[in-house]
Amino acid sequence: MTPSTQLDFLDLSHRPDLGIVAARWTRPTASHELRAGYHEMLRYATSCDSCTRWLIDSRRRVQVDLRDVHWLTEEFYPTLRRHLNAHVYVAFLIAPYQAGHVHDDSLPALPYTHGDYCSLNQFVDEGEAVRWLVSRQA
Repeated sequence: MTPSTQLDFLDLSHRPDLGIVAARWTRPTASHELRAGYHEMLRYATSCDSCTRWLIDSRRRVQVDLRDVHWLTEEFYPTLRRHLNAHVYVAFLIAPYQAGHVHDDSLPALPYTHGDYCSLNQFVDEGEAVRWLVSRQA
């Protein structure tokens, strides 16, 4: 599938050989853009034979808003199984300086599995992130 460039702040591509959708933030985003971007990721993953392995490159997103993190964990992630009919694996690629940047005791440490709908992990090395995703169930 060809890369998606509908949003100027997010590049989406599909690696059918690995069963991975890659989402790369191209610049810092406002809250409404982040949420629109995640909805676009879901739409794109659905169009790629319901791809359930996601690599999200967050290295260009320099600021993390806790309200957006809570929106993801409380509203967005729980809808994934309903839309993709499977458990979704999400590997976040971050810059070394971003590790440990979000401090909120109400959020679980990564790696973490949210119910029966998704598992999350973060990496500073893209190769490690891809290996983790490929090792997850299809």
